[in-house]
Amino acid sequence: MQKAQIELNDDERKVLLTLARSGAMSPSQVSADTWILPGDTLTLLKTLADEDLVVMRDDPDTADGKLVALTARARDLLDMGSARSMKQVKMKR
Repeated sequence: MQKAQIELNDDERKVLLTLARSGAMSPSQVSADTWILPGDTLTLLKTLADEDLVVMRDDPDTADGKLVALTARARDLLDMGSARSMKQVKMKR
């Protein structure tokens, strides 16, 4: 299988680890839990969604109207990263 190199910066790792620990949450909850500014959090979440690491879906029960959750790919990345530094992790595409 083809492998791709994924590099996560500190804030991206922080967001993924927060979602892994707490489960699905709204973007504002991610921002509050990670201490990343809301605008920066939304940009990070969009980038992570483009990389298929998180999924954002509509949720009328949250103040933001969105719910963010990890994908299976992100869970695999975090599992692999727990054995390494997560600065560079080879992932299956």
